Amino acid sequence: MKKNKRRSSGGEEVNSTWLQSYGDMITLILCFFVLLFSMSTIDVKKWQVVAESLQEALGGTPREGTGLSTSELPALEELAQNKAEENQELQELMELKRKIDEYVKEKGLEHMITTEIQEIGLVVRITTDDVVFDLGSAVLKPMAMAFLDHLAPLLKETKYEIWVEGHTDDIPIQPGFIYPSNWELSTARASSVIRYLIERWGYDPGRLSAAGYADTKPRFPNDSPEHRALNRRVEVVIRPPRQPKVIKVDQESMSGEVEKAVRETFEGGGEESADPEKPPR
Repeated sequence: MKKNKRRSSGGEEVNSTWLQSYGDMITLILCFFVLLFSMSTIDVKKWQVVAESLQEALGGTPREGTGLSTSELPALEELAQNKAEENQELQELMELKRKIDEYVKEKGLEHMITTEIQEIGLVVRITTDDVVFDLGSAVLKPMAMAFLDHLAPLLKETKYEIWVEGHTDDIPIQPGFIYPSNWELSTARASSVIRYLIERWGYDPGRLSAAGYADTKPRFPNDSPEHRALNRRVEVVIRPPRQPKVIKVDQESMSGEVEKAVRETFEGGGEESADPEKPPR
């Protein structure tokens, strides 16, 4: 098989297969620098200089006002800042988890109180039997108040939000109890923890939230007394505050779409319904 060759202007045969190796090398170098960039902290000004240098090296002619500018990189700068904040929050939550675990171990409550760091934040999971509430009750027991008295000072001076969830098993509430269903019972239990933090420790109510899920979010199948006991629980979720995202809407575009929809409605629903011979869908 003949190799692909071409003649140069001087008449000598030149092998062009080296271009493939050269292209592979350039691709590998590009991937290497992209990897370095992904692991680095973004400096907007330095990145702009690098981008303009690359443009010039690849045959472009940087002009004033072209290429990447600081005004075009707010998202990258914000991403780097958010990543740094998330790392700091994770370290703080891990330290808080360590302190809670030490208290739980000291009191011998490992089988009743567990902690876990999830994407939403630090979850403190407390089984309600013999610890927090009596059967069918939402009144905090002394052991629960002692644990909250240890947890509350650790959280009060932080910026974190506190979300308390109440959960039950799938056994219906028997007639004669104060709560008609597991929905009311689970919500009342979460509210009891919230009320204790406000009344006993003076927490800002704006940091606190309560929710009751009844038996809709079991950790285990409700197929045994042991699993049902683990599903009867209160979860205290300690989560970093998140600023709501503002969605900008083009008012002129939105107004145009609304006017178009109203016009089509009053004119018979558009082109499809305007044809009397076309059967309705």
